[in-house]
Amino acid sequence: MGTHRERPPLLIRPGFSRRFAWFVGLTHLAAAAVIPLLGDGPLLLFLWFPVVLSALYVGYVDVLRGAPWSIGSVLWESDGTWRIRFVSGAECEAHLSPATFITLPLVVLNFRLGLLHRRTLPVFADALDPDHLRRLRQRLRIEGAARDRVSEVS
Repeated sequence: MGTHRERPPLLIRPGFSRRFAWFVGLTHLAAAAVIPLLGDGPLLLFLWFPVVLSALYVGYVDVLRGAPWSIGSVLWESDGTWRIRFVSGAECEAHLSPATFITLPLVVLNFRLGLLHRRTLPVFADALDPDHLRRLRQRLRIEGAARDRVSEVS
């Protein structure tokens, strides 16, 4: 018989978020609006290129999750391990970073995949059903990255 500390696996499969799309659009629009204030000159046109490129990349990879390397879902297993499933179907084990951000409208899951690779999954409130998001926030606040920190020490 299980103890009260055992928890069932939690599958996080965020859908499309209008809030995230608006956030990405407005922040890139604000960056583009500053460029004309920097002065005149043909070189300033080259500053628009990275802003537009960034907006397209973030929109495609993170908002629409259309790239093969986009995070499709994340499974928080009952033993505390995390498994990331990419849109391509590939899976890998990850460690939750203590830098994870938790608020009511937004949860930002920061993962480490080995020593050099890091991935981030922003989960806005309109991307998950409210009960699922509430359970995620609750478990993160109770357990969080504590198990990963303990495993790093040992």
